[in-house]
Amino acid sequence: MPRDVRGIKVAAAQMGPNNEGTSREEIVERMLGLLAEAVREGVVLIAYPEMALTTYFPKKIRPDFDQFFETEVPPKALEPLLRRAAEARIAVHVGFCEKAGGKYFNTALLTDRDGRLCGTFRKIHLPGTKAPDGFAQVFEPYYFAHGDTGYKVFDAAGARVGIAICQDRRYPESYRALALQGAEVILVGYNTPSSPLALDLNELCLRSGAYANLCFVVGVAKAGVEDGVELIAGSAIVSPLGQVLARAATNGDELVVARIDLDQMLPVRKRWNFLGRRQPQHYGRLLQPVTEKEPYR
Repeated sequence: MPRDVRGIKVAAAQMGPNNEGTSREEIVERMLGLLAEAVREGVVLIAYPEMALTTYFPKKIRPDFDQFFETEVPPKALEPLLRRAAEARIAVHVGFCEKAGGKYFNTALLTDRDGRLCGTFRKIHLPGTKAPDGFAQVFEPYYFAHGDTGYKVFDAAGARVGIAICQDRRYPESYRALALQGAEVILVGYNTPSSPLALDLNELCLRSGAYANLCFVVGVAKAGVEDGVELIAGSAIVSPLGQVLARAATNGDELVVARIDLDQMLPVRKRWNFLGRRQPQHYGRLLQPVTEKEPYR
């Protein structure tokens, strides 16, 4: 008898620019448009980017940043989106800015297909500096605390789903920490300013993370020129062998869809067994404290 294929349709809901002054209601209307397309496509898991509800304000230092943060989880502004997704039986990932306990975090949430909140993840690796240094393009450490949730894997849409955010994707430890907890799909939202190699390096990170851990990776961007700064697009869905299954073709709102077979990981994991053939007794240096936090200053 043929085996039951654990096939699901997933989507990266790439978003064009959220220019400052655009209301959350207007932004959510665009998100609902992408969700409606996902419903027509038969998607069961949709991922929106980092900071989906606001402009990418860490591109400069400013004192009036409280306006960009949510104090409720899920954010009240997302209620129409999450309600419609639950009605359509679609699991949802959304990035947003969170204020909790007097601290500020770069956060993403995940709901399951019934609308239940699976949990949240707070971004661990923050790019840029707290003050201009002549090199940094962004200033996330000025605004955000390092995430305190640790890497988490959730059951959603019939899969084991892990979350990382933006700069986390540049650290192989992010993917490995999630894969060791059984992640089959890793969702990565990002807002990345354009630079000569930004698109190539983004895809390199997504593809290498997928292959080194033999899991699917969904990268989802904020894109286009936002408040005068160009953000890269390049949203992509990547297979466990590092192949790009689907890639964004525009710099605006776009749904990138692929059908993935979760059992595709089984034969390649048996062949390569990257997780089972590790030799962690030789990796002690990876756990030594960081003593030089800004080595190039």
